[in-house]
Amino acid sequence: MEVLMNLDHATFHVEKTKALKLKEVNFKIKPNIKEQKRLFRTPLYKLTIIVEVNNQVYEFVGYNLNHELISQLEKDPSRFLVGAEPPFLSGTNWPDSGISEVVVANNVPLDSLIITDGNNVIATIYNDEIPILINWFKNLIN
Repeated sequence: MEVLMNLDHATFHVEKTKALKLKEVNFKIKPNIKEQKRLFRTPLYKLTIIVEVNNQVYEFVGYNLNHELISQLEKDPSRFLVGAEPPFLSGTNWPDSGISEVVVANNVPLDSLIITDGNNVIATIYNDEIPILINWFKNLIN
């Protein structure tokens, strides 16, 4: 399912959206949305997801926040991954990867999401918090 966004409206909406506060993690979206125009397809809108943990800021730059990303998080959070290189916002089901080693070394519950620098767990988003994160993402794109 494709989501069409009015760039001005989307920017206004993001500026007015309060940060999501989970137990130790705050999620925000940068108000500047980058529009990538395409000749034969609808434009893409790139967002920067900002995560604050213990006064440290991590940015996941240039991600399409759309129904496909949210659907992936709803259907199988264990295979969710945002980040091409550390830090990652990740599920826990990445066998034979550095993420799986971090999960095992830090006794992370397998139904959680983590934010990791590739060696350490920066934050854990527990399974009961994932629906809150999903709803926050949905509110941003609607």
